[in-house]
Amino acid sequence: MTPDNDKISSFQVGVFVFNTILGVGILTLPATLTKEVGNDAWLLAIISGLSNVPFVYFICKVGERYGEKGFLGTLKSIFGRLLGTLLSIPVLVYFIVFSGIVVRVFAETIKLFFLNNTPLEFIIVPLLLLAIFLARSGVEPTGRFFEAVTPIIIVILAGLIIVAIPNTKQLTNLRPYLTTPAMKYITGLKAGIFSFGGFEILLILFPFIRKPKKAFKASVISLLSIIVIYTVIIIECISKFGAKKTKALIYPTVTLIKSSEIPGAFIERMEGFLISMWVLFVFTTVVSLMYGFSVIGGDLFKHKERKHFIPLFLPVMYIVALMGDNVAQMFAISGKLSLYLGGFVTMLLPTLMYIMMLLKRKTGNRSGDSRSEGGRKSEA
Repeated sequence: MTPDNDKISSFQVGVFVFNTILGVGILTLPATLTKEVGNDAWLLAIISGLSNVPFVYFICKVGERYGEKGFLGTLKSIFGRLLGTLLSIPVLVYFIVFSGIVVRVFAETIKLFFLNNTPLEFIIVPLLLLAIFLARSGVEPTGRFFEAVTPIIIVILAGLIIVAIPNTKQLTNLRPYLTTPAMKYITGLKAGIFSFGGFEILLILFPFIRKPKKAFKASVISLLSIIVIYTVIIIECISKFGAKKTKALIYPTVTLIKSSEIPGAFIERMEGFLISMWVLFVFTTVVSLMYGFSVIGGDLFKHKERKHFIPLFLPVMYIVALMGDNVAQMFAISGKLSLYLGGFVTMLLPTLMYIMMLLKRKTGNRSGDSRSEGGRKSEA
């Protein structure tokens, strides 16, 4: 049993999911989806986000039944000891690898906009050290930190979106609507769905949730909030630049905010606010992923002090963060890993867990019925 003082509320579950999803993608998503479906990128964002709701549901339902056993214990209960252990290893790798990828994209972006002459290593290491400090403190302090920063994130992000509205009056750039072939939406989902990745942290969180039955509602509200934010930003980018220019930009969201002005011009370089907020987005995502692999590592090696596994896997994260010669290669590597490793962790595994849970429940009910019938016959 997990002590009650190391558990989080349903609201903290929501902000955990919100801060894990909201990360690198906010700067690049308009270009990514516009390359896939042109003017209909905003619609693809909505479809992609909603497509993840069933997987959130599967994780939450499995967590409600097996949550107290932890992630590894749940896999062992559903698939057996050996197969359950083997299935947990790709999830551990997923959390470690994507932590490194997020850190690398962060370092490349900061280097591009602020620290042109600073080596990547000197940008990566401070972020990792700060993230380790928070992730090692446990789920409840991390949840409280996320709870404290989320209102600030939402207020500043909403302010930046509002400031950009005067520059996005050319809604005609969104036309023509719904002219993209259906097959392009299907292929575009590969990029879109993984832009909303992060909800898989729920696989780890259930032993630490005070009211597991409320986790699904809190998680879906967070996911819907991200969908709204991403959709509005995509609409603003296409309205401002048009689909052709949007997909040619590396960071269209930054360019959008950079071209915006506050009446009176008392603040310059508005993109600085966005990048500063984005640093916080990346930090919370990395902390969440770090905590995830520390829990799985601790369970795999039967070590009670899970926080010891964060520094242990740090060299692997650092090596992953330095893969590729530039950010373009990093995005290419990330795309391939998202398709296979990410697809397994976020879609295939939750679906299999849910199906096996239903089958076990069904067979359990049948065996229970047969035992009760046998009892009635013996009484007779």
